[in-house]
Amino acid sequence: MALAKRVGVSYVPTFSDRWVASVTKLAGDDIASDSTDDLLVALARAGKLSPVDMTKMVIAHHRALKAHV
Repeated sequence: MALAKRVGVSYVPTFSDRWVASVTKLAGDDIASDSTDDLLVALARAGKLSPVDMTKMVIAHHRALKAHV
């Protein structure tokens, strides 16, 4: 969050993002992104994170979420 704030990046869903969410819901999957996922995507789209680093950070974020459950 601090990096996104520092570089002035925020998540703005694209048409594709909304389409994927709709298809996922229609398929009966309950996969949903949270604000951290969204910011990581926005940082990668803005070129502030590489796709590889974004993926690693998303995985680490979800592992941390599971550890707290």
